Amino acid sequence: MTEAIREADLRTIENNLSILANSIGSVDANVQQVDSEVSSMQDEISALRHDFNNYVEQQMLSNNLSVAHTKIVQIEQKIEKEYGHYDEIRRTTVGILQADDLEIVRKEVITSASENMMISAPGYWLAPCLVALSAWINNDHELADKALREALKRDREKTSLLFALICRRADRKNASLKWTSYYLQSQDETKLDRNSIIIIDAFANGLLGVDAEGTVSNTLEQWLSNLENRPNFKQQQEQQWGEALALYKPDKLENPYPMLQQYSSNWTDLEDTLKGAYLHRKILEYFKEIFDKLDSTENIKKQLDKILMSLVTGFDNEELEYKREERLNELIIKYEGNKIRAKQDMDVEKRSYVKKKDFSQLLTDAALMNGGSGGSSSTQKFAIALSKDWIKDAYGDLVVKNRSRVPEVINYQINGFSDSTENGENENESIDKYQSSIETKKQNQLNAAKVTKNGLYAGVALAAIGTILALTGHSIIGVILLFAGGFWAIRSWKKVSSVEQRKQEIVKQFEKQKVDGSNIIRQIMAETVDIRDEFNDVDSEYDKVIDFLDQLTPQQYVNNLNSKTRHINLKGEA
Repeated sequence: MTEAIREADLRTIENNLSILANSIGSVDANVQQVDSEVSSMQDEISALRHDFNNYVEQQMLSNNLSVAHTKIVQIEQKIEKEYGHYDEIRRTTVGILQADDLEIVRKEVITSASENMMISAPGYWLAPCLVALSAWINNDHELADKALREALKRDREKTSLLFALICRRADRKNASLKWTSYYLQSQDETKLDRNSIIIIDAFANGLLGVDAEGTVSNTLEQWLSNLENRPNFKQQQEQQWGEALALYKPDKLENPYPMLQQYSSNWTDLEDTLKGAYLHRKILEYFKEIFDKLDSTENIKKQLDKILMSLVTGFDNEELEYKREERLNELIIKYEGNKIRAKQDMDVEKRSYVKKKDFSQLLTDAALMNGGSGGSSSTQKFAIALSKDWIKDAYGDLVVKNRSRVPEVINYQINGFSDSTENGENENESIDKYQSSIETKKQNQLNAAKVTKNGLYAGVALAAIGTILALTGHSIIGVILLFAGGFWAIRSWKKVSSVEQRKQEIVKQFEKQKVDGSNIIRQIMAETVDIRDEFNDVDSEYDKVIDFLDQLTPQQYVNNLNSKTRHINLKGEA
């Protein structure tokens, strides 16, 4: 009976030990599953964070875009409310000029219209000009003189310019010359009125007539001479043009370099300097587009009316603040809600909306056709040719700075391994060092994963002792030792098995790292060669830009020049 009970007890113990072993295995499996789920959840959270950030950014851009559209409508309404009567006077002035050409409107109607405008816009310079114009058409010299005096009192510069252009339009060259001289006498080359671009435009297109050109050329020559003698003038021009030219750096690269982008710590400088090299191509395309434009003689004959209309219909200083805000919102719309890029463009353009500026800035605005500057393509060519030395200096500084930022050595890091290359010449050497580094890591982890079987042996021995004691009458102690020894042996066996499996995974993992990392290094070296070649190719186009600018002379882009015009030069150029 006792023997039967002992055998039964031993079977129960064995079954319990077996169940315990299975439970331990199940717990290990569950722990591994939980680890896997946690890792998967972290990946999902990271992806969700990325998607959320993109969503927030898109919403912000969309909101900026919507607000910009709304603001433009509001600004237009404010301009209409506060300065709508200015537009009415402008339209009436244009109408009178056209009516006088066609001779289909009675002079009494013109007089009545102009006098009504004078009453409705006190203080606005164009109103008395309108009265003077109608009096001139009616041969009322006394009224014309009174109206002109009032107009000159309100705005001497615009009034003299307006009648210089009107007289030239009527082919009264002597009167045009007198008004132009009067206008120029009121100018300070350091604080030129925005409308001075009109004179430059007329000068560049040969529209002021031979009598006026001598006055303009002498004035321009004096302005440039006075400006060049000012302290820090050259530095100011370089900064001014540098800011303008830098905007032509492309936003994106044509060719991707994914391995360098992912693994190189120099990627930001590599990308930015390559974009800087593409500046040559963009600027050359920009200049060629300007100078390839043809100005037909028929268009030149119409330039005077365009210049006159730009003065009569253009916005005035009181409206500039609204125009600045309107332009900023137009740029926000242009760049699809990107306020940062819009403000960068606006920082360069904002000088175009300044009420007073020096002659050099006026040339820059004309050359770049910045918002508010006015001017025709002929003026643009003339201004670029006249400013070419400033452009070359500023452009040269940009190029030097960009080249100085090109990394001589490209650093990269893969799986904790760091190395560098200059031109991709050390590919095999780098791969060998990488694989050696990975092999060292593998051995270190294998060594750290070692486990002895002493626990297994001790557990088996303890279980055997327990069995002997149980069979020899020491049932309680024997059972305890048997249970403890069996548990110890099973746990040790599981641990040994887990470590052996882990070692296999370590070997597999690091062998894969060797293969993948070596392929990545090969791609990095190839991309290094490609990006160096691409930079050298596009950077060499700098000489094309300089050659193009060197061929320009102001005299090429001014019509109907007389000998006096050749006095205009920069740095000894005849």
